[in-house]
This record gives sequence, C-alpha cells and structure tokens, in this order.
Amino acid sequence: MKKYKILEHRADLKMQVFGKDLAELFSNAVLALSDVLKHNTNHAKADANSANRRVKLKIKAADANSLLVDFLNEILTQSQTDRRLYKVSSLKLRDDKTGLEAELVGCAIDRFDEDIKAATYHDLELKKVDGEWSAIILFDI
Repeated sequence: MKKYKILEHRADLKMQVFGKDLAELFSNAVLALSDVLKHNTNHAKADANSANRRVKLKIKAADANSLLVDFLNEILTQSQTDRRLYKVSSLKLRDDKTGLEAELVGCAIDRFDEDIKAATYHDLELKKVDGEWSAIILFDI
C-alpha cells in the first residue's frame, strides 16, 4: 500500500503523505516526489546499483513544517542539478523537530516526466491523527 496519495488541485500538485512517525513521513514524501518526477520508477535500482550517488544532508529550520518544505526543496535542487531521483537511505530527526540528518541514494535518469519547481508553504498541513502522521503538501509546477 502506498503511503501517499495525489490530491486534486487546479494549478499545482497537491499530495497527502503518511507515516507512522515523522521520519517515515519525510521518507515517504521523498518517494512520492520521485514518483511524480519520473513515473513508473524502480526505486530498487537505487539500492542495487553501486554507481548511484550518495548524498548527506543536514538541515535546520524553525519548526517541523519548515523542515519538511526545506528538505523537499533541497532534494528537488539535488535532483535537478544531478538529473537523479533520490530515496532516503537513512534519516534522523532532532527531538525538537527543527533539524535532520539524512543520507540519500540517487539513481541517474534520462529525463523527468514532470517539472516541479518547489515545495510551498501554501496549504501546508502537518499533523498527527490516531497515531499516524499526515502532511498535505502543495508543489509549484
């Protein structure tokens, strides 16, 4: 079962992402982002191919909402610069949810199916309901 779904929006791309904790939610958001950038992606390639690029990120932000947007925008930048799709290999959030350290694995692609300019703060909603985290994220396309 996918841990995200695409929601209807007139001009931008709106999605809802889920996770049992914030680290899983952030990882699932990256997976969803990669799936939108390149449909029918085989994310297993990122583990099997030793030629893949590994990237370490450290991000600090004012709060969890800002951290999610900044994290996704950093991954978008990396993807566009390197022409790669990334998935999270490891991710550790600070206890106060204002920072993270992540290792990403990226597989090279020939082209993107969708052009995503940025993750935005517009309509951003990050919350925990019935023990599961959920985020609604709007991307500028």
